[in-house]
Amino acid sequence: MRNNQGGVKFGFVLLSVLVLGVSAWFTQAQASERPASTSHVKLNHQKSHN
Repeated sequence: MRNNQGGVKFGFVLLSVLVLGVSAWFTQAQASERPASTSHVKLNHQKSHN
């Protein structure tokens, strides 16, 4: 029983770290999308030009 509880705790910690990581990545992607919107258009223009 104790071994199972340790596994549940470890899984909970792992899940928490994963959720925080995804949240931080999403926040960073959202923040970098705003000022880089003009460079995003340039990238698309370069692709269509080639």
